[in-house]
Parts: sequence; C-alpha cells; structure tokens
Amino acid sequence: MFLQLLARRTRRVMTFIIRSVPKALAASALFTAAFCTYKMISAPESTEPVSDILMYMSVCFVLPLIAFMADEMLKYKTSLFHKYDDELIGNAFTGINHKSSVFEKGLELFHNGDFRNALEVFTDLGNEEKNMTVEEKGVNEFYRGRCYHILEACPNAVICYENALANGFYIPELPIFIARCHAQNGYTEKAMKLYEDLLIRKDYQYSNRIRCEIGDMYLKLNEGKTALKWFEEAIERRESYANALGGAAIAQTMLHNIKEGEALYRQALLNHIEDSIGFTRYYKEVQAAVLLEHNSD
Repeated sequence: MFLQLLARRTRRVMTFIIRSVPKALAASALFTAAFCTYKMISAPESTEPVSDILMYMSVCFVLPLIAFMADEMLKYKTSLFHKYDDELIGNAFTGINHKSSVFEKGLELFHNGDFRNALEVFTDLGNEEKNMTVEEKGVNEFYRGRCYHILEACPNAVICYENALANGFYIPELPIFIARCHAQNGYTEKAMKLYEDLLIRKDYQYSNRIRCEIGDMYLKLNEGKTALKWFEEAIERRESYANALGGAAIAQTMLHNIKEGEALYRQALLNHIEDSIGFTRYYKEVQAAVLLEHNSD
C-alpha cells in the first residue's frame, strides 16, 4: 500500500515537472536574452567567463521551474493527478503521456464552461488514441456525453452515456442524465421506465430526487395535472422538499390555479429552493402566460 501511494505521488511530481519545464525554458530564454542585451549595452568590451554564463542560465531555469511547479501544485491542491473531479476520474489518465495531457486540457475547458471546445478535445482523444484503457474510454465517453447534454444534443449524449456504461463507468447521477436525455428526445416511456427502476431500488443514493425529476419531465410536456401528482407525492414524502414545492407551484399555475400556485411559490422560496432566481423567472413566465390567456378570454 505504501509503495503504491509512493508511486502515485512520484508520478504526480513528475507530471508537474513535465508541465512546468516548457514554461521554465521560455522564461529562462527570456531572462538570458535580457541579460545578454544588458551586458552588450552596459559593457560592450567585457567578456564573461563561460562558467558564469552557464551558472546564470542554470539559475534562470531552476528558479522559474520551482515557481511554475509550485503554481501547478497550488492549482491541484489535494488532488493526486487532476485539477478537477479527481475522485470521479479515478485511475484514468494518470500517466505522464500525451493522452493524459490532452484529457487534462479538455477537462480544463469543460470546467471553464467552454463545452464546444472541450467536446472537440474529448472527441479527438477518443478517435486518435488507440492505447486508452477501458477505464479511460469510459471516463472520456462520460465527459463527451456531458458536453453533448449541456449543449442540448441529447441523441448524441445518450450514445456517449451508454458507451461510458459499457466501459464500466458509473456514477449515481448517470441514470438520471440518461433519463433526462430520453425525455428531451421525446422518448417519455423510456425515461419513465428508467425513473421507475430507480424508484424501486432501495440502495439508490438519489431516490429522493426521482419524483421531482418525473414532475419536471411532465412540466416540460405541459402536462400540469400529471406533473402535480408527482410533486404532491414528493411533498408528502418530504423528498427534495423545496424543489417539490416549486414544481407544484408551476404545475398549479399551469392548471390556472393562480392562488394555489402563488402560495406554493412563496413556500418554495422560504424553504430555499435551488437556483431561486432561475425558478422565479420560470414561475413568472408561466404565470404571465396564464394571466394573458385569462385576459384574452
């Protein structure tokens, strides 16, 4: 166990060194050029011993190398290899090689919200790298799926998520992501089947979110009555309580029950619903559309 941990730590340090060397070389070249220029201007006739020049160049390389390595370590904090999602990625892409470097670039783009370019990096990696392990293929396909999902290309997202599963990748949120994509693709029955399977699993970590997920699916289909049924069940069970109240508020408003919707809306805010700003915007849009319909009648 100790030797395994030592090997992982050694690989991590080597990774930091390799990432820092190009930056240190660039800084060294810049400092050396500046020093030579200064010497030529201030003392054009004097000559420096070769040993002094070599020592200066060494110092100009070593000091930036230490600084850049320290910067890398601060970025990664307690993570062994990856700046983000270290526990999720596990032992994938931990080598000192091209594929790990490319994956890290994609991961950085993904967490900076540049999903299109991240998708391009992950896709190129999957197409070009023939020596990826099964675990790495699963991780890479998952991140491709997340990019497609966020970009609302849900048919492609489902394919990638299912490829990730086929390669042994799994996190508890993954079935929910797949169900959401099926729903967005218009396959409500497929999505419902996945949700029902999750509801009967006693060991499922996010079982308290499923009824709200189903309610959200029916809200997007403008089926307020069915959505309300699932949200009311969640409220009764105190599952994802604030979100259930918020969903019920929107469903009641869709059904033209303005007063009931307003009361539930206020309860949702009092119970600290997630993304209260986005929820309020959505609720007000639905309410305005219903009131406009009333006025036109």
